[in-house]
Amino acid sequence: MEIVNNISRKNHFKRIKESFKSADEIVVISPFISKSIAFFPFDELRQLKEIKIITTLKGKDIDQYNKVPFFKELYEFTESKNIKLKILIDNSLHGKIYISKLNGKYLEALITSANFTNNGLRVNNEWGTIIKEEKEIEKIEDELVGKIIHKPLTRKAIDDFWEQIKGNPLESEARKINLDLSSKFELKDNPFKLESKINYWLKPIGTNEENIPRSLVFDEVDLDLHFSKQRPSGIKVNDILIAYAVGHANILSIYRVKSEIKTDVNNDRWPHYVIGENLTPYYGQNWNTQNITISNQKETVLKKKLFDITPSGKNSYGSLMRGADKLNITKEFGEYLINKIGLIDNELKSEVDNV
Repeated sequence: MEIVNNISRKNHFKRIKESFKSADEIVVISPFISKSIAFFPFDELRQLKEIKIITTLKGKDIDQYNKVPFFKELYEFTESKNIKLKILIDNSLHGKIYISKLNGKYLEALITSANFTNNGLRVNNEWGTIIKEEKEIEKIEDELVGKIIHKPLTRKAIDDFWEQIKGNPLESEARKINLDLSSKFELKDNPFKLESKINYWLKPIGTNEENIPRSLVFDEVDLDLHFSKQRPSGIKVNDILIAYAVGHANILSIYRVKSEIKTDVNNDRWPHYVIGENLTPYYGQNWNTQNITISNQKETVLKKKLFDITPSGKNSYGSLMRGADKLNITKEFGEYLINKIGLIDNELKSEVDNV
């Protein structure tokens, strides 16, 4: 195991520079980055073909005034060198990782506490470790990029941000910041990488006798979602389950099925279950403040005559009202709910610090 720190002469700066010099593609994952690219010798990376930056850009935050100049300089540099640049925003990011690739293969990754700043890489007391297992590095990058729901920032977007910053100068750090560049982010066409041949289901949680309390949160990574004694036909891996509370009908969170149907022989009432990957954990922490119910969303869609909500066209929740443990809904209604709640989830990410 190789440990990197800033106590020795071979600090983070030197070790990352050494790693990047061997690469034609680099990935910088860091919530904080320098105001200028001048601190790091990008021009010494002679075989570089692509740079990927994953960082934060929080609205109504000084972060915007620090990041946009860096983005602008880096775009100008990469265009002059014919290097591809991709800037991705993840406002829940806290980890710092530096990845090197060559000819499509992962060389190594430095997982560390050090941000991509001069102090982070040279001066602060920071420690990290190098890993070289290709599959593990690929998994890290794929999982992180897969959670990002917005498109990469384009050169035009950065130029627009730059003009907005010039039009809203920061007089002092103590002054309240109203500028919110995050409102200009573009949602990916398929932000959650949903497969084409999947089903969308409303999934009730709780019972009429035991309603879900409003104090309960649904922010776990995954959840066992139970069904009644009749095996839930039609449910398969990668299907979407939109969980809502019996009684008050508030949507609690959205889950992607990630297991085959399992059976718990010790559970007489709800013996069948699947494991659901939580796609909207931040919304799941705050569902009780959103007032998004399966009833008011159905009413909105039907009033606007957007599309049917059930495949039969009856547009009724009748079977759920009679105690069914699931209801198949149309792809259009499913995607409508996912995009709506996904955007709220992403907005809530920006408001959350290390809670």
